[in-house]
Amino acid sequence: MIRNFCLQLNFRNTFKPRFIPKIMLKKIMGFFRKEPEKPDYNEIEFSKIDKYMNFVLREKMGGFNKTITDTIAAMTLQKEDIIHELRMLHKKSLMNPNIPQREIQIMAGNRDAYVHRISHFVNAIEFPKGYLEMYEYCVRFSVQLEQLGKELQKNMFVLNHFFESEIKQVNKMLTNIEKKIIDIRVLFERNNIEVLKDIQNKIRLRGVNDFKIADLRQKIAEQRGHITNYDDKIKRLNDRIATITTGTDYRALQSFTDEKEQTDAEMTAAFKEFQSLFAEIDTALRKYYYRNPDRKILKEYFDNALEAFLNDSRLELDEILGQLRQLIEENAIDLKDKKRENTLDAIKKLNVGFLREKQSLLRKLHEQKQHLQAKITHNSASLNLSEQQYWIKNTEDRIKDHEKEIAKYDAEIARILEKNKAIMEGIHQDLEKIVGEHVLIIEDKKE
Repeated sequence: MIRNFCLQLNFRNTFKPRFIPKIMLKKIMGFFRKEPEKPDYNEIEFSKIDKYMNFVLREKMGGFNKTITDTIAAMTLQKEDIIHELRMLHKKSLMNPNIPQREIQIMAGNRDAYVHRISHFVNAIEFPKGYLEMYEYCVRFSVQLEQLGKELQKNMFVLNHFFESEIKQVNKMLTNIEKKIIDIRVLFERNNIEVLKDIQNKIRLRGVNDFKIADLRQKIAEQRGHITNYDDKIKRLNDRIATITTGTDYRALQSFTDEKEQTDAEMTAAFKEFQSLFAEIDTALRKYYYRNPDRKILKEYFDNALEAFLNDSRLELDEILGQLRQLIEENAIDLKDKKRENTLDAIKKLNVGFLREKQSLLRKLHEQKQHLQAKITHNSASLNLSEQQYWIKNTEDRIKDHEKEIAKYDAEIARILEKNKAIMEGIHQDLEKIVGEHVLIIEDKKE
């Protein structure tokens, strides 16, 4: 064992690790370190999509700038030619001197209107600098030119009788301008400008939605502020309750409440025997009541036996039970043998002595209970507690109202966010269609 240990010691001393310079170590580690892979998609921040679109459009339209510039320059010359043609038309005299003066006046009025309207329209032809704005102008131009034709239809109808060739020439020149503008429009559309325009509209709509969400969240914050205030109010009210419940009046209140509960229990126990016997005769009594509907006190007994018994000062029930017993014994009220026997037995027990004694005891307990209730009602601690509990309930109801408002705003936000999700999916698809590669939109927009 000692020999082996010595051999191991010598082995360790013989093969000590040599020092490796830091530079070489870095080279070795760098050889094994894998370069991070570049993402196979184009990352675009949401707030920079507009700039990115303009960049893409410049890239695509760069080769057509000269064509567009030349076309606009040609249209500028065409505008000057139209204005010149209109001036000549405005000054031109009629070749036929025999035209009635009335017709000349009508012609002159229509010519003035025609020249003025066309001149105003032509002078307003001005191309914006931005590509998207330029495309929008091209789309609007054809619509505006068509509207102009409708407005001047009557004027041209009259003028065609006097200056047909001049009117045709002006129309031809306007048509040439429209063709050039349509050429520019088609050039844009071939380069997906409609998609870019769609993206721009979606971004604008997203901005409107974000503003709505910010407004709704502000409203939620206001609602939560109200709830916080009401929570503080409830805390103060509970603090007052805690103060009230430590006072002498509250201890007296507790004593009255305990006595009232005890009296309630005694009343329940005292009434239980009567209640059990009354339940036994219920079927027979109902048959009796059906034959004697004028005995309205029975309806009171059926609805609330205790209350009716306490208020039955003449013990009308005793008279009714006597008649009921007689009817049962005469078989005028049909009952099955066992039920008949049980009913007669219960009537026997509900004799006048039992009824008076039971009624007296229940009335005594009832008066005692009312007396205790009066003490409870007029106890200052009870009054203060009732007031605090009223305000707590009122405040809790207000909190529920604000919580409902918050829930409504939250639902609206969720609905708008769902719309935004669809908008962003549309923007994502449009961008990939234009760029021709995968795109990742980064949400950098602060709401």
